[in-house]
Amino acid sequence: MSMSKIELRHLKVTAGGKTLVDTTGLTLEAGEAHLLVGASGSGKTLTARSLLGIVPAGANVTDAELIVTLEDGHEVKPYQALPRRRAVERNFTSLRGDVIGYLPQDARGSLDPLMRIGAQVKACLSLNQTDESVESCLARSGFESPERIANLYPHELSGGMAQRAGIAMLLARGSRFVIADEPTTGLDPTVQEGILSELSRLRDSGVGILLITHDLRIVPRLADKLSIMHEGTLTECSSVKLDELDSAPARALWSATARISGDLR
Repeated sequence: MSMSKIELRHLKVTAGGKTLVDTTGLTLEAGEAHLLVGASGSGKTLTARSLLGIVPAGANVTDAELIVTLEDGHEVKPYQALPRRRAVERNFTSLRGDVIGYLPQDARGSLDPLMRIGAQVKACLSLNQTDESVESCLARSGFESPERIANLYPHELSGGMAQRAGIAMLLARGSRFVIADEPTTGLDPTVQEGILSELSRLRDSGVGILLITHDLRIVPRLADKLSIMHEGTLTECSSVKLDELDSAPARALWSATARISGDLR
């Protein structure tokens, strides 16, 4: 059986006649955590969202080569239909959810405010056609009282709880890859550690994780691979050791983070 993976061989995103991202070379394999690090505005989120075909309004993917290899060896090339946007969207429909899941920075905003958490997890389970229970998914995402959480509405969750609920829905959906877009931003250190632990457990269970962040402190905690994004261009680093980063953008980001948080080594 083939190993599933995602290869973004080339990507160009433009808006208003300006090129926002023009890059090559991002590969995500099952069972690994690939961290995409860069300063705000460097193009991290645009690049990550392009893997789901959900770049924001006003931005356009004008050129891309994306190959998603499934476990049976079948390859899906969603951008092969460019510039026919509807055809590209149809191609991505088969990938979103059961192949590639998305964990946004504002997890609460992605939850249905009118549905209890348990009902939303159950809906994901029905799409995945699995016999696993709602409570099991919630427990696997780190909730100590899954029965209580299942009866809550999104507005009754803290930020960290909302992220865990999002992870539970990804587990229920059976996503093979997860794009996590700065999921720990704005959370206190204890909650951040819990979310990173859950992502690590997902990785260890065979799920491929693409984690977008500007915080280099996360790298030693989770990274199997590291890419630095700078002004719309990706560079994959040869090492995930912070003191071995050799690109100027990486060193600048590390230096700035170290001045705020102390020595990262």
